[in-house]
Amino acid sequence: MRIYFLMVLLAISSFVSAEDIKVDKTADKTVKTTAPSDEIPVAVIDALKKFAKVDISKIKLSTTPIKGIYEALIGSEVIYLSGDGKFLIMGEIRDLETGKNIADNKLTKLRLKAISSLNVRDMVVFAPDNGTKHVVHIFTDVDCPYCSKIHNEVPALNKAGIEVRYLAFPRAGVGSGTYNDMVSVWCAKDRQQAMTDVKAGKEIKKAECNNPVADQYNLGQSIGISGTPALILSDGELVPGYLPAKKLIGYLEQKFNKKGTPFSTK
Repeated sequence: MRIYFLMVLLAISSFVSAEDIKVDKTADKTVKTTAPSDEIPVAVIDALKKFAKVDISKIKLSTTPIKGIYEALIGSEVIYLSGDGKFLIMGEIRDLETGKNIADNKLTKLRLKAISSLNVRDMVVFAPDNGTKHVVHIFTDVDCPYCSKIHNEVPALNKAGIEVRYLAFPRAGVGSGTYNDMVSVWCAKDRQQAMTDVKAGKEIKKAECNNPVADQYNLGQSIGISGTPALILSDGELVPGYLPAKKLIGYLEQKFNKKGTPFSTK
């Protein structure tokens, strides 16, 4: 099962642009990545090739703080391999001193880059009346109970200066009933009201237009979103699942020292 999962990860790597891995064919022990200080054993490269035929340049390989353990970023998934290519480690590796996942920084940058590339006009935005202190992007599904719960708290978030920007993530996939409902929201004359109505269980008028619903869903998948709600903070941190407004407000105030680092509102 794990080998199959790895093959799936390698297959999706073709959708991800990444740094080139420069292989020195004359070397018998190591190859170098584009970062001069990073040396990746040939055995690691060979281990990846063994499971599936893949363009190695589509995978980001790097060293880790653990001697003899190397990191492979494939899409939004991180796996680790031993330097001899004999062992594959799946899951998080945490630094016991900081409590942080050692891959956090890399994944955070990946999410931040993806979100920053989007146009605010393609989102359903609920902005505060008295200025924005913080911005939270939320991947949402109109048939998700906890998405409705967090939406009920948007007024409280807005009152605290938090701008909510919704991105579409119909969990049932493109072409599903949920997807069609979300298209109707994004194509409505009043997106905010349509979002509020549909999350309250009301039927909304069917509408079609050129819309970003499928693109946002695919983007979410590419950065590791697998469920809703999924909150992306303005520094790229992922907060999966529902978080009560009071706790979210407190966390943002503490995290950003009451200054905030919102995305551009242009």
